[in-house]
Amino acid sequence: MKRVLIVDDELPIINGLSLLFKRYFQGGYAVVGTARSGREAIEKSKTLAPEIILMDVQMPGITGLDAIRELSQEGGVKAFILVTAYERFDIAREALSMGVCDYLLKPVSRERLEIALRAASSYLDRVRLLNERELEFRDRQQRLVPFVKTAFFVSACRKEYHLTAGPGNDLGVFREMLQLPGETGVMGIASFAPPDGNVTASYERFCSVLQYKTLAFAGPLEDMRHCAWFLPLKNETSASQELDACLEVVQTAFSAQLATGEIKLSYGQPENLETIGRSWETAVRLFARGQGSGTFPSSYQETSAVAYTMQGHSLDEWSKENAACALDAQFYDEIIEGRFAMAGQSLERMLLPLGSVEPMERDIFFRIIAALSFAASKLSGGGVLSEKRYREFMDFSDIERLWAEGASQLFASNVRARFQTLQGRAAAAGAHSPFVVRALQYIENHYQEPITLESAAEAIGISSGHLTRLMSDELKRGFARTLIEYRTQRAKELLKKPNVSIREVSRLCGYPDANYFARLFRRLTGYTPREYAARMTRGENTDA
Repeated sequence: MKRVLIVDDELPIINGLSLLFKRYFQGGYAVVGTARSGREAIEKSKTLAPEIILMDVQMPGITGLDAIRELSQEGGVKAFILVTAYERFDIAREALSMGVCDYLLKPVSRERLEIALRAASSYLDRVRLLNERELEFRDRQQRLVPFVKTAFFVSACRKEYHLTAGPGNDLGVFREMLQLPGETGVMGIASFAPPDGNVTASYERFCSVLQYKTLAFAGPLEDMRHCAWFLPLKNETSASQELDACLEVVQTAFSAQLATGEIKLSYGQPENLETIGRSWETAVRLFARGQGSGTFPSSYQETSAVAYTMQGHSLDEWSKENAACALDAQFYDEIIEGRFAMAGQSLERMLLPLGSVEPMERDIFFRIIAALSFAASKLSGGGVLSEKRYREFMDFSDIERLWAEGASQLFASNVRARFQTLQGRAAAAGAHSPFVVRALQYIENHYQEPITLESAAEAIGISSGHLTRLMSDELKRGFARTLIEYRTQRAKELLKKPNVSIREVSRLCGYPDANYFARLFRRLTGYTPREYAARMTRGENTDA
């Protein structure tokens, strides 16, 4: 039941519209109030919270259009329908530019009102669906952040490694996902040696202080002794002040532990994000020399080596324990360079321990999820993976369930299949020019909408004629044919589901007219959508 507010300075109009709602639209709409002026509409909207507002254009004082402007800024989803006695193009044009759903002429007929209400309801439903999807996407993004942080530290703490700049690269992904405020930062190290031996508790408290009281964040706990940390800087000119403020917070929170050596800190100099590894190397060297606030060595792996040798272990033991770190680094390198086949081999080596280690170590699971996430983010940032496909890929609930069940072989098989999907996408993209790749992604992102060659060309920054020539040369078909084939393929996937509605499939594939969709589908496949769905239900392979 959608809530309706009627606004008009003429009482007969209000009474007439209210009667129409009472007689014909009680099932889906409820008139929660009326108003005789723009000012009254604004005031009542705050208390009545209408979803659909029928607004007269010409009223004394605040006009209908002015009221719509103010109500639109208040927040909350509202659909507006203009009601006026005069058909004026300038008013209609201005109203449509403000997002008004429809434009009714007095006297309002039942049929015309029904069409306007249907448009307003459709608008409200679409906005709510988009809001739900955005919330879901933001939730999944936040779940991904820990994996992205791990990938960031693995990348930034490797010797002679530099984050690559430009669109669609690892630095761009990190900056977006971690919401880095500027172009510079500081790397540091923290080590933990609590007298009760509860390193995890000390580490978690350190992470909490950084997360909630500073802009800094910590990396994963290494060797149950130390972790890397990173402070993003807002402004290069105020780097010293920002670093001092962060260290003061840490000093206040851990004054006793820092004084006794239970916690030791070291940090490097501010560096551009592209060369942040230099700051890490400085922090490591200072730590190794015991300088700074108690300190750590010249790469991420060397840090672990120092920690091990300090405990009396041999470097051979350290090398065996940290081989995984080098393997992960190799995987990320290969993904960054676009060598997905080589990265697949590194992934296979990550999966090798699953058959021999019982019970399965949780660390392996997180390493593999981080690797898959990094590869998908790389392709998404590079325009190879569409937003929808990226969101679908980042749902790891199926392999998490297999891991929890101890099904190591099924887990490994699923991981391989996921990575092969990415590898196939990367290979297909490599065979086409950047503009064609972006056109294909545009189709994948917007195939449910009434898109055209012109809209695609404008979106990717190329002339329609040039895009047509590129697609014809590389795909041997133009934009329209490519769009139709993609929509048909999506329709086939939807028709495989039981009890599917042909009208709904048509709508989801960008065809408002279900009859036109059915004729087009039959011309391309030889079957009507209903026939195709029936054959799928019987298990017949119509695409063989």
